[in-house]
Amino acid sequence: MKRITGNVQGFVNAQTSTIGISFHLLKVAVIAVLMVASVVDLAARQRTEVDGQTESRLGGAAGSTMRPFTVADSIAMTHLADPAEHGQGHPQVSPDGKRFLIITERGILETNVREYTLFIYERLDESFKPARIITFKSSSNRPGISQAKWLDDENISILAENPGELPQVYAVRWRSREAKKLTSQPTGVAAYDVSANGRVVVYYGYWTGNEAEVKYKEDHGFAVSDQSLADLTTGNWRHPQWMYQMFIMDTASREVRLVHATPFQYIPQRLKLWVSPDGRYAVTEQPPSSVESEWANYEDPIVKRNTVELQGRVFKERRRVLQQAMILDTRSGELGPLFDAPLSSHHALNAVWGSDSKSVIVEGTLLPLNTSDESELTRRRKFPVIAEVSLPSHSFRRVTDIPEGQYWIIRSANRAHSFLIDAWKLEEGDVMTKIPTIEFRQEGSEWLREKEPADHTPASDIIVSEAVDHWPRLVKIDPVTHQEKVILDPNPELQTVSFGREEFVHWKGKRGEPLVGGLIYPTDYRAGTRCPLVIQTHGFNEQVFLPDGPFTTVFAAQELANRSVAVLQLGESPLYDATQGTLDWGPAQLSQVESAIDYLDERGLIDRERVGLVGFSITGFIVRYALENSKYKFAVATSAEGNDYGYWAYIADGNNLTWASQNEAPYGGAPWSGNLKSWMQSISFNYDKIRTPLRLESDSNDFGAVLNEWENFIALRRLHKPVELIYEAHGMHPVVKPWDRMTSQQGNVDWLLFWLKGEEDPDPAKAEQYNRWHELRKQQEANQTASAAAQ
Repeated sequence: MKRITGNVQGFVNAQTSTIGISFHLLKVAVIAVLMVASVVDLAARQRTEVDGQTESRLGGAAGSTMRPFTVADSIAMTHLADPAEHGQGHPQVSPDGKRFLIITERGILETNVREYTLFIYERLDESFKPARIITFKSSSNRPGISQAKWLDDENISILAENPGELPQVYAVRWRSREAKKLTSQPTGVAAYDVSANGRVVVYYGYWTGNEAEVKYKEDHGFAVSDQSLADLTTGNWRHPQWMYQMFIMDTASREVRLVHATPFQYIPQRLKLWVSPDGRYAVTEQPPSSVESEWANYEDPIVKRNTVELQGRVFKERRRVLQQAMILDTRSGELGPLFDAPLSSHHALNAVWGSDSKSVIVEGTLLPLNTSDESELTRRRKFPVIAEVSLPSHSFRRVTDIPEGQYWIIRSANRAHSFLIDAWKLEEGDVMTKIPTIEFRQEGSEWLREKEPADHTPASDIIVSEAVDHWPRLVKIDPVTHQEKVILDPNPELQTVSFGREEFVHWKGKRGEPLVGGLIYPTDYRAGTRCPLVIQTHGFNEQVFLPDGPFTTVFAAQELANRSVAVLQLGESPLYDATQGTLDWGPAQLSQVESAIDYLDERGLIDRERVGLVGFSITGFIVRYALENSKYKFAVATSAEGNDYGYWAYIADGNNLTWASQNEAPYGGAPWSGNLKSWMQSISFNYDKIRTPLRLESDSNDFGAVLNEWENFIALRRLHKPVELIYEAHGMHPVVKPWDRMTSQQGNVDWLLFWLKGEEDPDPAKAEQYNRWHELRKQQEANQTASAAAQ
């Protein structure tokens, strides 16, 4: 799958590399989370065309009444968590249609927590004065409030936690502002759903391992099987990460039953449940209990590859590398496959229940290959589907195939016997664009596609509106004039903060490929001057406001612009997916970086002797590849939590079978099978070519991410190259807690300014930092002197 939007794609890439997650698995997880409704017409963005290039004029030019935007400002910004920013979703409306809820989030630097608040708005009250219902504060990497749902007109369920607590399901009476805890899961709740009658709660609890077995292994030792090196070195083999079990709770009796299925490992963003209205069934996705050899006959390359890798293998706990639609009978507690087929690797499961609880519409699955009809078999091998499943018989019928190159998410419609589809299509130029909402309506036993679909969502005129030049706001769209009326501006204080003007730039790569990015000018830019430049790799999105960039690890675009540095946020190259997994991936991405420098230099905008390169997660590879192979000079570089496709990374996480095969792919196989020559091109054997001061960062030790940086750090240290490794023991990928963000983002701003401009923060608390860097500068100068003498 290619570029969805810069932000979505970038976030997905960020989640895949350092913790061994399937690239495609998390990609569709993010699509399911973010792409939940229609995108506002780009004309409403108030952009202007200048010399054939789209330019956005940022408000808040620097001046006597303005102050610089800082990392602290970014941390303190209030964000819309529900509906989600960047997804253009609608607020959740109460069943009677009279009110809607929103959830906000902001960081509090003083106490290192994130504050989440639930508000209720009266939908027909044009004054839009919210009622503040309840606030939770999170000191963990989890949100304080998430997964809010209307139970009825008076009650809302949420997943919530406060500092020192684990997440639990609460029922909130919005009029009285009272919250009643529904669950008391000792390990915490990761995801849940509640039946329409409020009687049944089905939820996922964290699994922390078999204590008796752990105790025996502690005392007697054990043979390593599928444990990772990270788990063995951190002790997480005792309590595996991202492992879950399913529970059923009767809210009347408070009885909780464990679903007796083996624990499984999964990505939190993909944990979803859909309980039938009467509470009898629940649909979800999980790893399959067994991998069928015939699944290798599907055309989906990820399904095919993982089937070949995993078939015939037996695991004590189910792993996340393949997914399957499952159904739970809450009466019997039995859990089993909804289809004898996997999900498509490009689609997350979504479901819409019939009002009678006797059928469910599911989207994103493949169909079983148990048909003798050759035409039908060809369709099933190729296309994921939307299908209706009748219960308890499990008989199914296809509603429609999902076309190749399109990505669909189904949702309920506000009229009976109908459902809606939000859809995106891959267009020329590697961009995913929104296409009109699709509606299917049931007539008799058939599902028919409506020629003129209607979105009957009560709050379809209320959206999260944002642009590259304005932070997200909740607005109401006038149906006639299409003008926006602001319901909530969560950050009015930013009106007095200076932002660098952002320009959409287009250029050609060295291979002739069309490229795009966002160039942020320094706030004090004067025509005719050449500025230092920082290139932030991947994740540009011309439709959203990104003060830092698409991630909160190391990226700090507007913060640098306020320090007289230009920043280029790269979009994904059209060669990104085409070359990934091959030896050509590095050269293809280097073409993007080098051609960007040439383009901006030719325009007279930058000082090409003062260029910095910043990468996060999977594009950490691009940074290190550029430092080793480019003839261009980089004054400074940062790579945070980055995969490098090196020998050590391959060995360190080689017990993850799909990770191992992913890392072998660029070299044609394992390094001992006649592929040693291609492996010699990897970073592991070329550190001596790096001449740029490099900052490395590891933030998520729960997954042993520091192991990924260790080879880079030690190799460069042994070569007496200027290198720094920043280690945050309890961060996330990307970091979210205020102190973690300050260490990552502000630390990188200081690092870049030190090497690009020779600037130092006079704060006495940072004296030790600059003492280290002065020693690194001496190393750099000594290396440059030695290199000049050798030449």
